[in-house]
Amino acid sequence: MADTEEAIFTIKLRKGLADRNRLPLAHVLSVLEEFRQMVAEAGRRIQRERGSADQTGNFGLEILAGETGLLLKRGSVQAPIAITSNIQTGILAAQQVVRSLGLLEEEDGVISPNAPLDRSFIRRVSRVARIQNADKLELEVSIHSPGFPEPLVATFGAAGLASIKALQAPTFQIAGVTMYGKLVELVDRDKADEDGKGFWGELRRENGEAWRVQFKSTDVEKATLLFRKQVVVIGSAVYYRAATPKIVVDSIDADADRDYEAAFDKLFGCYKEAFDADTATLLKRLYED
Repeated sequence: MADTEEAIFTIKLRKGLADRNRLPLAHVLSVLEEFRQMVAEAGRRIQRERGSADQTGNFGLEILAGETGLLLKRGSVQAPIAITSNIQTGILAAQQVVRSLGLLEEEDGVISPNAPLDRSFIRRVSRVARIQNADKLELEVSIHSPGFPEPLVATFGAAGLASIKALQAPTFQIAGVTMYGKLVELVDRDKADEDGKGFWGELRRENGEAWRVQFKSTDVEKATLLFRKQVVVIGSAVYYRAATPKIVVDSIDADADRDYEAAFDKLFGCYKEAFDADTATLLKRLYED
């Protein structure tokens, strides 16, 4: 056992490929990085709620060396991680992550509408879940806090994976939706989607919403020409409980430049007699007043 005066956050991978006493290095590092980000994001939320001047979510996480360090044991890999900075908030953030994982395991694929699950947390757990599925792993996480004799522990296995799958299932779909925004990203494949069909982009709408855009393979040339431009997309909008919504493209084109004054004159021209002026004159009067 590590020094009980330290707050220790432990991540353990077991079963599956771990039973052969080895795991792909990239997978282990990816899991550790996702958990680092989970703790950081939970910490930033806590810091914001408390009005803290430091809202970085940096808790000085350090993998322990020596007998309690990063270990490959028969049938498992475990990484004890010490919280060395902003310790009290770091403990709360780690506890929040452990409790959320435990909640997913308890839900067993039937997610309560009232379950307090953050979208960014679900996205990161989904990435860990893909590694678990690939390597047939079970995950255990725990946080040992100074002054508490027993650690807070959560197991994330088959039931938790079923909950993640349920959260990624579409809740409803609307066909024939028209959206406007800026096409800001193009990737060969969205790893958050299991089918990996076609290729993907991101549409940034004027209200700040981000939508995943699912293209057909035949859309490559057109989408490339429209990259980082204002576009109009027509397709089927798909909404999810926790995942970012997506639009499946039927057509995409450059968004025409708009003349708002001309549009105002066209739509509200029936009031011209009342105001006895065009749009430019009305605006001038407004700003002069």
